[in-house]
Amino acid sequence: MSEGKTEDTLVIIKPDTFWRNLNGQVEARLKALGLTVIAERVLAGTGNLPEEKWKEFYFPVIGDRPPCLDGTSKYMAYGPVKVILLSGAGAIQKVRQLVGATMPWKAEPGTIRGDFFPGAKEANAPYRLKFQQPGDDQFVFNMIHASDSEKNFAREIHFFPKLNAFGQA
Repeated sequence: MSEGKTEDTLVIIKPDTFWRNLNGQVEARLKALGLTVIAERVLAGTGNLPEEKWKEFYFPVIGDRPPCLDGTSKYMAYGPVKVILLSGAGAIQKVRQLVGATMPWKAEPGTIRGDFFPGAKEANAPYRLKFQQPGDDQFVFNMIHASDSEKNFAREIHFFPKLNAFGQA
């Protein structure tokens, strides 16, 4: 990933960011990167992907770990989520650096996850039991998803045809 190479990346602001009313701050940080917003869309209620589609979306990352996959897909389908298609020089790496480590307790200060993660027990306590599945004692809300490679972006964007219609193959 060259700093000068124009790339596309997909960002998904997850439900817990909305529940905590942090979506505006998260979006402001993303937009401060100076990347071009190609398309963005809030998915909620019947406009969101169903659990089965979220399972398909997350399976390559989570794998065949039913409690984790079931909890994550249920949480994402519950919504709301906001999907954002960004483009620009080094977009994937720039966004990944801003987002921070997947496990928010490992994320550096100055990153979205590092600055906004309240702690494993505190994170969305009112919602945890709704989504955490038996056998998944590590369930965590991590606020945001960002494509980690051009290959994964190409796979992920197809789940969102209304964004995909904005000139993406």
